[in-house]
Amino acid sequence: MLFVGDEPGFWNLVWPEVEGLVVDAVEVTDDVLQIDVRSRQPSVECPACGAASSRVHSMYERRLADQPLGGRRVVPRLRVRRFFCDNDRCDRRTAAEQVAGLTALHRRRTQAVARVLQAIGLAVGGRAGSRLAEYLPVRATRDVILGEVRRLPDPATTEVKVLGIDEFAFRKGSTYGTVLIDVETRRPIDLLPDRTVDTVAAWLAEHPNIEVICRDRCSTFSQAANREAPDAIQVADRWHLLHSLARAVERTAHAHRACLRKDAEVDEPDKPREVLTTTELAALIGPPEPDDPPNSQILARVRQWHVDIHYLRDRGWTISAIARRLGRDRKTVRHYLTTDLDQILASARDRRPNGHLNRFKPYLQHRFRSGATNAAALFREIRERGYRGSRVAVTKYVATLRDGTATIEPKRAIPSPRRITTWIMRHPNALTAEQRDQLNRVLAACPDLAAASDLAHEFSALARERRGTDLTAWMTRALDHGPPPVQGFAAFLQNDWDAVINGLTLHWSSGAIEGQVTRIKLIKRRSYGRASFALLRTLVLA
Repeated sequence: MLFVGDEPGFWNLVWPEVEGLVVDAVEVTDDVLQIDVRSRQPSVECPACGAASSRVHSMYERRLADQPLGGRRVVPRLRVRRFFCDNDRCDRRTAAEQVAGLTALHRRRTQAVARVLQAIGLAVGGRAGSRLAEYLPVRATRDVILGEVRRLPDPATTEVKVLGIDEFAFRKGSTYGTVLIDVETRRPIDLLPDRTVDTVAAWLAEHPNIEVICRDRCSTFSQAANREAPDAIQVADRWHLLHSLARAVERTAHAHRACLRKDAEVDEPDKPREVLTTTELAALIGPPEPDDPPNSQILARVRQWHVDIHYLRDRGWTISAIARRLGRDRKTVRHYLTTDLDQILASARDRRPNGHLNRFKPYLQHRFRSGATNAAALFREIRERGYRGSRVAVTKYVATLRDGTATIEPKRAIPSPRRITTWIMRHPNALTAEQRDQLNRVLAACPDLAAASDLAHEFSALARERRGTDLTAWMTRALDHGPPPVQGFAAFLQNDWDAVINGLTLHWSSGAIEGQVTRIKLIKRRSYGRASFALLRTLVLA
């Protein structure tokens, strides 16, 4: 037993941020350092009424968990005084003293330990934090760690001038919330439990000084902004605009697959037993296109979905009711109602898995015309070139070649609509020479795709150079000369015209908001999807 008395050097070493302590004694055992300590403050303030009191009612001992010192666990034994409240109008009769920087109400650990647990909880979460704490001298369960995280106050925020708003998914396709950030500081300022107009409008009503609102083209946010912040400048995000345009270009490519296939079939007549180089043989096979399961199953499923959706629609069902009944997304139901079945089937036929035989049919046809008619030998050849299907499929296809019933495959591989869209939306300088040649061949074969490509390049230049004032001229050309999907995109822009113009003119964007949405996804995965909204909000804001 070592008696220290009223020497301040010791407690300044252990608790440098705490003032007004008296260390009475220190007891050292093998792995524990027990410190008898008391406060020297003459009076306390009543937590109920704020009146100062110096009359002592009683005393008791309070044991706390503290940070380790020298590899030993520190256990402060704090002698706490309880004071009378002399205010006759106060309902509280007594109040226990708290040592600023050391203790807090209803806590069994010092504030320093609480800060460590909060940092662990914010960094790795509750379950992983409890496993990490086993290797630190501050052991705690996950409930204790999460409890300390929940005690964190909301960070202080300054007046928001430029607001960023976007949705995030609690459960994708089912339940969504709203995240709001200060675009200038790129920090989140609040999370809302849903994405309804009333909830967002109520938040905007509490923050009347917002000057700019950066958002995507979700109607919920635009309606809320128009209701409670009519004077704020609304900015539609440029990336979302380009993404919507890319989808329109891809639908155009899907609709004109017949043009591309017809162009690929135009070639010189085959010469008997012509000899091709290894590079030419590889070109016949073409690059693998990772897509979906075999066509027959996909086409049957598409036809059945089309019949079911239109059957219910003809009987007066709404899109939402059909989606709930069939277990489909509302966008899928709307797509089946507004798109021709032939176009949907054409899109489904383009889906080919990695090892599917279709990719090797041009090669098999060439080898068969060259005299290689043995199915087993042909199977071994395409097996060496990446085929992962069965030998039976090859045998059946060679049999159709013998019978003359096989469909003649195009001699040149047709790029997928997704790949064509990627080439069109990418800056021309970013394409390789081979990609540029393939794109030029595709555009020469289909005038509608060429028109969509020209319009997409013009719109990308408007977004990149922030020439929103030229959008009216682009809109006229798109509505007059664009293919139907691009015309639909242009017409849809008119519903949010001012925000689109601002998005293509001002430097504000939703990039910082998308980063916060990605961060929320990381926090949700780290919490195994079991974090409540209150805890998720604390983790995001802190």
